[in-house]
Amino acid sequence: MDRRKFLRSSGFAIGLTAALPASLAASNKKKSIIDDPKPLDGSWESVRSQFLLDTSHVQMAQMLLASHPKPVRDAIQRHRDEYDKNPVLYWEEAGEKAEWDVAKAAARYMNVQPEEIALTDSTTMGTAILFAGMKLKPGDEILSTTHDHYVTDMSIDYACEKTGATVKRIDEYKDPRTITVEEVTSNIANAITDKTRVVMVTHVHSCTGVKLPIRAIADVVEEANASRSTEKRIYFAVDGVHGFGNQDEDISAMGCDFFSAGTHKWIFGPRGTGVLYGKRDAWDFVSPTIPAFSMNPYIMWMGYPPQGEVTFNQLISPGGFHSFEHRWALNTAFDFQMEMGRSNVHQRTTQLNTKLKEGIKNIKGVDLLTPMDPNLSAGINCFIVGKQSARDSVKHFHDRNVIASSSPYRISYARLTPCVINTDGEVDESLNVLEDISRI
Repeated sequence: MDRRKFLRSSGFAIGLTAALPASLAASNKKKSIIDDPKPLDGSWESVRSQFLLDTSHVQMAQMLLASHPKPVRDAIQRHRDEYDKNPVLYWEEAGEKAEWDVAKAAARYMNVQPEEIALTDSTTMGTAILFAGMKLKPGDEILSTTHDHYVTDMSIDYACEKTGATVKRIDEYKDPRTITVEEVTSNIANAITDKTRVVMVTHVHSCTGVKLPIRAIADVVEEANASRSTEKRIYFAVDGVHGFGNQDEDISAMGCDFFSAGTHKWIFGPRGTGVLYGKRDAWDFVSPTIPAFSMNPYIMWMGYPPQGEVTFNQLISPGGFHSFEHRWALNTAFDFQMEMGRSNVHQRTTQLNTKLKEGIKNIKGVDLLTPMDPNLSAGINCFIVGKQSARDSVKHFHDRNVIASSSPYRISYARLTPCVINTDGEVDESLNVLEDISRI
């Protein structure tokens, strides 16, 4: 197999660079950036005004990497200025409070406790340190799926290599177009065995746009746990990044034990930030992988007893020197989300994506894979244009100034992913471009 040809045709590349055509840099439109932020007044126009968007392009791929709203940009700059003035003193004096402010803001948004939030740099880091720290042993089994991302698959494989555990991967559904809740829960329930110690799923699939019924899956796990001893308990973990910031769900009510998500996508947080949630009664199942820089682990290393409870936040948040001006600005992104209103964001996301899917369904020669039902989909819409490869379809979009993306899997699909910064007019424009592309 020609490796380079495979990467290009599938879109399977770190950062999706293989899916981005060279023509993007040579757009036939001049950049048009409007810097005129308006106070949030309940309108989506005021939300959009907070972003320095290049309006010569329709941004339909911010599910990969989002623009920063003004409060986040300002917070990053404020921290950067303080670091430039007096880096060591600022780190020593501001660090502990700044990190705790981020954990508290994340906890408010997720409706969990800040002690349950570890700060990470990405979904990748969160998922990797979660599986690297799981206290698995030979004979244990991880139940995963064929719809998970490369990062999830490899994090599980590495954990199995180290611990002697095994992995079983199943299809949660046969066809994303016809998926049902009962199909998903039955497939997972039937795959659980006496060996199962972890069930790992992805909330919203970037390969198909399917949104899994996480609460219903949690019920399956809870039912299996009802007849098990504590030592045989099944832990339920979720890669939640593509529902995090567009769905109106309390993480505490979803029923999972662990939840990993980057915050530089739908949350509009600083690039290089993320969170890993660990439910309090699941903390004992995970050991730290990267030494933390919080006080309790450090004084315990020094030989002193901890000051109070040693929390998931203190123990699992990776230490080291991060891009602190970004990390410490993350609380402003959660505050921005709360000001917009989680329910409002969910409703607007649903409205834009329903409009898009209805339009796609009406274009001859375009096959929509993502379910129409908003209970089984979120903000990712995958489709096939005739006999075009996903890469070619994305190139056609970019040539027409619509920023689309392709899914980085063995079978790749073109994607459009509107969020609350998009307008109804941009959805219409994207559909017009898609109709044009369908005739190629």
